[in-house]
Amino acid sequence: SRGINAEYGGIYQNVCTACPRGQRVNTATELCEPCLNDPVTYEWLYLGFMVLVVVYFHMETLTRFLEKSCGECDIKSTCKWIVITLLETVLAAFLTLLLSDPHGSLKLYGCGVKSFLDWYSVFQNPTEKFVDTLYCDSEVIYPLYSIVYKFLGFCLLLMMMVRSWYKPTIYTTSSVYATLYFLPVIGLVHTLLCGVVYYSFPYLCVTGSLILTAVLMAEHLQNYNDIKEKFRKVDFMSQIAMYWILHGYGILSIVTYNKLSYWYLLLTPLPTAFYILTLPFSLPIVLSMNDEMARGRTIEGAVG
Repeated sequence: SRGINAEYGGIYQNVCTACPRGQRVNTATELCEPCLNDPVTYEWLYLGFMVLVVVYFHMETLTRFLEKSCGECDIKSTCKWIVITLLETVLAAFLTLLLSDPHGSLKLYGCGVKSFLDWYSVFQNPTEKFVDTLYCDSEVIYPLYSIVYKFLGFCLLLMMMVRSWYKPTIYTTSSVYATLYFLPVIGLVHTLLCGVVYYSFPYLCVTGSLILTAVLMAEHLQNYNDIKEKFRKVDFMSQIAMYWILHGYGILSIVTYNKLSYWYLLLTPLPTAFYILTLPFSLPIVLSMNDEMARGRTIEGAVG
């Protein structure tokens, strides 16, 4: 195959050769051409989803370790760490865009995604005479694959820099350790399942937000009296807001990919509203279970 070398402007010819970074083969001419296209909306949404995943894990770390370190923290302390976490992630995203092609701009050049196999070019290397494998794989969907690793690296670097300025506490040390675990896990999942995640992330957002909302409500809301109390707490509301963002983001991605009406975004608060409205119907079951457990303990005490 032949390809145009964008760096030197010459034409080279080999049995098989990978296109230089940032270029893709034109199927009509079989020449490598620079990718100067703007990413489509769905591709931007995919990159935004990877940012949301990092924000979500940071928020989970925040709510769990902050509660352990200071119990019922005041609103000022909780909001401070929420803002710091968001600034770290947003700044990492901006630095990633600034250091990607074209450098120094928030604009992004990309080759686009044409099929699922574009994500796994390593499995498409041709075989000469069914014996010798010719390694011609490259980042066909540039920069959607490599840019995620760059973003995760900036997240790790900024976290270490920013949180080292603060006095060591249970939260700061535990959050750093937790981040050192989940960032590599995100990178590993991206390495193995990037193509699957690209096409399924809208449904992962919707399904995940439904499950997380149900679990959160079941843990904190037992009756209507708990609603006012819990909705005044910053940590609880930050989790609810995160789940709303995930749910709305999933709906936005689905309607964008399938070219549906954006009125579906009005369904974003539906899971929370549905749980609160149906709370009285589940309350008698909870009370009856508690009564049976209490009655069982009373009988055991009498027998003992």
